[in-house]
Amino acid sequence: MKSLRAIIVAFAVVAILVGSFIGMRAISAARNAAFKASAGPVSHAVTVRTGTVGRADIRNELVFNGDIEPLRAVELRPKVSGRLKSLALEDGTPVEEGTVVAEGQQIAQIDDREYRAQVDNARAAQAAAQAAVAVTKASLVQLKASQASAAAATASAQANADDKQRELARQKGLHEKGVTTQQALDQAETAAVQAQASLEQRKAEEQAAAAKIVSGEAELQRAEAALAQANASLEQAELNLDETRIYAPMRGVVSKKYIDPGSMVSSTTSIVTILSMSTVKVIVSIPINHLPLLQPGKTTAVMRVDALPDQDIPCVIEKIYPAVNPVTRTAQAEIRVKNSLDRERGLIALRSGMYASVSLLLEEHKNVIAIDSTLPVRSLDKYIVYVCEGDIVRATPVKLGVSYNGLVEVLEGLKEGQEIVLEGQHRLTDCAVIMRVQGK
Repeated sequence: MKSLRAIIVAFAVVAILVGSFIGMRAISAARNAAFKASAGPVSHAVTVRTGTVGRADIRNELVFNGDIEPLRAVELRPKVSGRLKSLALEDGTPVEEGTVVAEGQQIAQIDDREYRAQVDNARAAQAAAQAAVAVTKASLVQLKASQASAAAATASAQANADDKQRELARQKGLHEKGVTTQQALDQAETAAVQAQASLEQRKAEEQAAAAKIVSGEAELQRAEAALAQANASLEQAELNLDETRIYAPMRGVVSKKYIDPGSMVSSTTSIVTILSMSTVKVIVSIPINHLPLLQPGKTTAVMRVDALPDQDIPCVIEKIYPAVNPVTRTAQAEIRVKNSLDRERGLIALRSGMYASVSLLLEEHKNVIAIDSTLPVRSLDKYIVYVCEGDIVRATPVKLGVSYNGLVEVLEGLKEGQEIVLEGQHRLTDCAVIMRVQGK
């Protein structure tokens, strides 16, 4: 009996709970219906801000960074060894960091006493060689005169021998006819033999004279070679003496002094480094896809340096180096800038090692259709802009060009004056209904 009563009580409690739940659901549904009725119909229009398509000047401009470098840099070393006598300009101004030098201006001198002695010795050797050549030439003149005399004597002896031979032949003919005596024939034979012997002697003398001339000419060649060597030695000694004075190879400024006067120097000793700073250069690396847009001597740029924050320095690409870096796929372009002097502080404005930012103007499109670069929406493989047609928008494909300073050039798809969505485009779809709002 008790268990039945407990079951009845449990069912009663469950019934009360279910009834309470159903009642609360009914009350909530009634309240929601009342709220929707008071709010009115639901709007499906997307709130956007619109504007019109206009025109602008678009510049294809890229910014590169680099370091300012001198157009030329020379580390000056002497050609001869010795003790550095002075390191100063001719007026006595010490040569040190910051000293401005002119091309051809003497900036240092090596002790030249040893080199002057070498020049004196070389000049003495030259004089001796010149005297030897003169003596050899005079001797050769005498030998040639002796040869000429011997040749004349040989010619005379040849004529005498020929005459004696003819007389011998005549005497032989007369003797055969019995007209002359044996004694006359013998005398003719003796005279012919003597004339021939005299001829041979003269020929030997002429040959000896010719041999002496050959020997004299060889001696003259040796003397002239010695003179040439003496001349070369003197020229080298004079050149070494000249090299004791060190001159600036170009106009520039001393950036580094390595030694002081009194130090020993040689061809491996650096004395100073001179930078040519009247014109400076900046090397920038250009991606190869931009190279067709660059024209040396025509492509303009603007350079800015941290040391001159309020100055835009106009410049031009001077040249493009022929090699391309195979790792970065970039080519180096050289930009040159005329330097100037900061007269207030007596310093050059642009210095080697300064950090520079270079803006290159690759191309410029004037008065073209342009919109804010944030407006085009990427859709698969194309960009779209939402064009307003009344209260409906059309997703219009556009072809974009150059971007610059927050604007992008529109090559195809839009016309000047068209109304487009400026804000809210990312919540739109094609043919969506819009509701315009004013302001930003």
